Amino acid sequence: MPDYTPYGAELVTPEGVAYAGDVQIAVLPGSAGELGILANHAPLVSTLEPGVIALTDVEGHVHRFAADQGYVQVRKNRALVLVGEAVAAESIDVAAARTRLDQAREALERAESGDGDIHAARREAEFAEALVKSAG
Repeated sequence: MPDYTPYGAELVTPEGVAYAGDVQIAVLPGSAGELGILANHAPLVSTLEPGVIALTDVEGHVHRFAADQGYVQVRKNRALVLVGEAVAAESIDVAAARTRLDQAREALERAESGDGDIHAARREAEFAEALVKSAG
């Protein structure tokens, strides 16, 4: 049976703290696949891809965020998540997110054909997909 003992978690962006509190589980978009972090997790440092972050608090409420790439550090029953951008699902405008995704996909197509920065275009497209997924 999983250990749903609460532990401390912080989701931090360059603009400040997007979430801070005790959680039962954190589900993060790791570079090698989805990471599920429970209390008493082994120490860990990992890169994160753009995607959806889900933090389940002690009352069982799931806080969802569309997040840019970043890092997670887990040690001594604390998880520190550092990302370039995090947008709470409830604050996402679905129509604007879909428009952003369409624009990002067009920019990625242009970049892949030699007109632009492929890395930046791919990162924007992945983040825009996370916005749409989080809002839905």
